[in-house]
Amino acid sequence: MRGLAVGALLLCMAAQQSWAWGHEGHRLTALVAEQYLTPETKAQVAMLLRKQTLADIASWADQYREDHRETAKWHYVSIPSAEATFDRNRDCPVSKADPNSPWRDCVTDRILYFEGRLGDTSLSTEERSFALKFLVHLIGDIHQPFHALGDYREGNDIAVTFIDSIRCSQSRCKLHAVWDSMIIEQQGLSDTQYTERLLKEIKDNHWERLAGGEPTTWANISHHYAVEAMVPSGAALTREYVAEESKVVDAQLALGGLRLARVLNRILGTPEAPAAPGTKPGPAALPKQVVEAAPAASSPAAPQQPPR
Repeated sequence: MRGLAVGALLLCMAAQQSWAWGHEGHRLTALVAEQYLTPETKAQVAMLLRKQTLADIASWADQYREDHRETAKWHYVSIPSAEATFDRNRDCPVSKADPNSPWRDCVTDRILYFEGRLGDTSLSTEERSFALKFLVHLIGDIHQPFHALGDYREGNDIAVTFIDSIRCSQSRCKLHAVWDSMIIEQQGLSDTQYTERLLKEIKDNHWERLAGGEPTTWANISHHYAVEAMVPSGAALTREYVAEESKVVDAQLALGGLRLARVLNRILGTPEAPAAPGTKPGPAALPKQVVEAAPAASSPAAPQQPPR
């Protein structure tokens, strides 16, 4: 567990259901992805979204699930903190809404499911647009560490306080909410400023080489981060904690954008992978576990069948 550190000035958020990255986090992931789309992919996205951008629809799936609760479990995967890696039979439940479906109800399965739907040109434009909207959102979700943690309702049952915050000194916030929005918000950056920072970090640290992989690997890395970032209920998060974990947040936002672009280029356009430099980023450039566990910079073809 990372050491507890000294409080950042953050707004308190009431207990709520897991919503992965907040609105801003999903926008940032999409804004990064847009910078890496090929021209052909951009044209396909514009056609499917009726000229809306990826950033415009990045949070749409959260709004959709308010009236479609059967989709709620698609946004996360419940890997127990005591386990090191994802196990589909243990962590990804069979769909209650459609028990006969080969696709299960967790984010790893549903990313693959929507990849296949987006790439199926026999489907209507509306059906493929629906798949694209979910895919943009779910690839963001899987990079929020607490969407790969099965304990404490993905951190929603871990109450924390911020000792430098007037609002939180007398009430309790939730650890999941800290990771959804608060660490991002306390940076005090506009969309443009934050996106430029993420793009600079990608370039400076050669993170393009980590743009590939598949959902299970991404979930395992997010899970590791969540376990490392857990604190006891009632803990006072400090400035040092936020400074340390903001590095992870930035890396996950940036990598989520790179990987989203790689997936969309593969399905909708002519893949143009970012150049993979020969130098390997070290722990100072990227949190250590990502360097050690990162997949090769290639992605499998869109699956026609769910994993077994």
